[in-house]
Amino acid sequence: MPTALTLPIIDISPFLGERTPASLLARQATAAQVHDACTRYGFFYLSGIESVVSQEEMDEALSVAREFFGRPEEEKALLRIKKGDGARGWQKIGENVTQYKADWHEGWDAYKPLPPSEEDATKLLHGPNQWPTHPSSFRPVLERWVEKMHVLGYALTEATALALGIDVEGDSDEWRKMRAWVRDPFWVLRTIGYPPLPEDAEGISCGAHKDYGYYTLLHADSTLGALQVFLRDSSSEAGGTWINADPVPGAFVVNIGEMVEVLSAGLYKATLHRVIHKAPSYRVSIPFFFEPSYDALIEPLPSALRLRSQLSPSSSSTTEAPIKPVHYGTFLASKVAGNFALEAEG
Repeated sequence: MPTALTLPIIDISPFLGERTPASLLARQATAAQVHDACTRYGFFYLSGIESVVSQEEMDEALSVAREFFGRPEEEKALLRIKKGDGARGWQKIGENVTQYKADWHEGWDAYKPLPPSEEDATKLLHGPNQWPTHPSSFRPVLERWVEKMHVLGYALTEATALALGIDVEGDSDEWRKMRAWVRDPFWVLRTIGYPPLPEDAEGISCGAHKDYGYYTLLHADSTLGALQVFLRDSSSEAGGTWINADPVPGAFVVNIGEMVEVLSAGLYKATLHRVIHKAPSYRVSIPFFFEPSYDALIEPLPSALRLRSQLSPSSSSTTEAPIKPVHYGTFLASKVAGNFALEAEG
């Protein structure tokens, strides 16, 4: 079994401040921690974020999300996900589906806005975001949140590149490629409300799944024992154990998605996680998904292939199927298409 049953805490501040010779050493140390966390867990706590997002802003984001979920259902239903777009808007309990079972939570989702000329509410992932009017602070608070999460997402991109041995101080081909992949991130913002899970529920609060893109930055309230991460047993293909990833004050829970697994040539693994919320409180979380550009073609990087070969020669055998390039937009659409079981509108 894994030797540690808690996730590591990584201070990202060296990637957020002034670039000096001393900070370069600090960035290298942080990148080494990112490498270790991504190879062993696919999850970690991200600290050192105070220069980007304050505790007051973190509290405010949870507050407006909680206030929205407390609004009357008929009001929230005006923002329901539409059959065409199939992604942007509110879902009531049971409409989000994981592994073919209804999840016991409600949610509100927003995606990177498309240019007005491209918005088409009949097409998957198109159409405008459906922002609540109550509370009135919901939209400005969470639009600022999106901007701040981009800062952290770009910092994580650089840390990951350095972790893979890519020269980020110059203008290497690989670093240019990684920057190009996130030139226009097709981000996703979710606010999720979790009532206590009933004993007779067919599914759970959120079923076990892996995330699709780059990095998920999760901000959740102080509820304990809800989010669980599957830690793989390195001595077994299928074995492992579920551990709690409880909130750490002033930090986010971060996990890598399947596109990081692709660009790292499988060296970094996207990890299963789930939510089982049985406490009597109403849990609120805000996951932000920092993703590649919609049209990005993600492929294994040469530095990652070399590093994987050095660290795990057996994994580079000719009998193992190579990881193929993935068009992110196509991949995302195929995943989102099966995420919801929407009732017909009355």
